[in-house]
Amino acid sequence: MTKKEEKKKKPGRYMDLKTDHGFKTAFGEKREKLLLNFLNSVLEGQKKIVKVEHLPLKQLGFKPEDRDTIYDLYCTDEDGERYIVEMQVAQQKHFMDRCLLYAAASILKQAKRGKWDYGLKPLYVIAILNFDLTEDNTDYINRYSLLNEKTKKKASNKLQFTTLELTKFNKSAAESRTDLEKWLFCMKHQAELSEQPAELKDEIFNELFEITDLETLTEEDMTAYEKSFERCYGAELAADYAMERGLEKGMQKGIEQGVQQGILYTAKRMKENGMDLELIVSVTGLSPEQLRNMGLK
Repeated sequence: MTKKEEKKKKPGRYMDLKTDHGFKTAFGEKREKLLLNFLNSVLEGQKKIVKVEHLPLKQLGFKPEDRDTIYDLYCTDEDGERYIVEMQVAQQKHFMDRCLLYAAASILKQAKRGKWDYGLKPLYVIAILNFDLTEDNTDYINRYSLLNEKTKKKASNKLQFTTLELTKFNKSAAESRTDLEKWLFCMKHQAELSEQPAELKDEIFNELFEITDLETLTEEDMTAYEKSFERCYGAELAADYAMERGLEKGMQKGIEQGVQQGILYTAKRMKENGMDLELIVSVTGLSPEQLRNMGLK
């Protein structure tokens, strides 16, 4: 097993929340309490959601099978405000453009036929990333909205993007104080744990650890989770393996080229020092024809 495979294998007792199956187990339609806690922790007091309704992804105009390691949650609250939550495991080119596309599709759904005053309900896009979206800051949470560039005042509250970069979240369970920090810890580390940390024992996280305990899964659910895990990390492992093999081959090729260059240099130096052709052939292993092609006669 390679180091990459060792890193990605399932060493712990609980589901990996970054997988499709784990994500849906935690935030599916039967887990409104967990979803509300997570959404409210991300919004950090901007509003208090008390009820959510899951919306079908087809409303966005995309099919689940068209996506690659993106697991969307699309829902609305009691005020009609909408939320798109995405888990992105593998780094993706133009990821923010994709978020904009999803947002545009959701906003367009608010358009009404006939006379309309263009009053929009706010839309929140929450992206949980298992890679660094930006390298110019170390913040694990970043918020983006429409601002006046000069005054920095918000021009509209109808669209907000929040990115949560798990790679930049480095707090332990004991250091995780807020609900958001506890969620991020679980998303990043839960699959590695053999038991629920004492610091995460409350009503919300007791339920999370209970429903994601691999030891309680039926054979059918375990099979579904295993397949989800492979879909989540299989492509990444394949890419890592290909890169490793490419580096190995490149290094090997470089070594071989270096040895060959050394032999040619030795042959030239021997000729310059007056050694005869037979001796050069014997020492370097080069053929007389190769030496002649080098101009050594």
